[in-house]
Amino acid sequence: MCTLNIFFKVFDGLPVLLLANRDELIDRPWDPPGYLSTTPGIFGPKDRAAGGTWMGVNEAGLLAGLANHEGTLSTGGSLCSRGYLVMETLRHPDAFEARRFAETIAPVCKAYTLLVADGDKAFVVDHLADDTVTYELKPGPHVITNARFRDPNDPKAQRTLERMEKLIEAGTPDPETMAEFLSDHESAPGQPFPLCVHPEPGGKFATTSATAIALGKNEVKGYWFARGAPCENPLEPVTPDFSNAAS
Repeated sequence: MCTLNIFFKVFDGLPVLLLANRDELIDRPWDPPGYLSTTPGIFGPKDRAAGGTWMGVNEAGLLAGLANHEGTLSTGGSLCSRGYLVMETLRHPDAFEARRFAETIAPVCKAYTLLVADGDKAFVVDHLADDTVTYELKPGPHVITNARFRDPNDPKAQRTLERMEKLIEAGTPDPETMAEFLSDHESAPGQPFPLCVHPEPGGKFATTSATAIALGKNEVKGYWFARGAPCENPLEPVTPDFSNAAS
């Protein structure tokens, strides 16, 4: 299932580094990262099935990414599309305002865990029915899966955190190292899916893309994207130039 791994104020000169895999139905249509809006400038992949995006950045250096809660894809409609939620969150100037918007709209949305971060602050808004909890992240590694944020019984998050600590010890990773991290096919006891998911014979669900995003202070320093599983597809640079977004 989808996993967002954020290194917050861990690496020198790089307040935010996000490494993420999207796990989805193989035949769900999407477009690779591009400009989704010019006023303000918003950049990210597009979900062609329902519109919106699951992850992106804006011209102010704000990042937003979302993971659905497990078991909520076929539980009926809602007044709020989660792809719309990410897009509208990215219309805000900073993580603090984005977090306030996400909390306000949460009651009409299906369950999700939303990450919003900039070079100064990072928040996780964890929403389930009438229970919405917001966490302000402290410096360090943090993992978002399809379980509730910081669920002590989430083996995928625990295994991933251990691997993140090892990555920190090795220093700021390059794109090849980031792709290797996202290509983990091992599972902890009780973990139904590894970080990098491949379909069973005849299966329709897998890791369909991978993303790495680096933020500085009020800027997007780097954006890399893999069009498929990161073990088979390289993380290629697609960093937006918002000064040319309207052309």
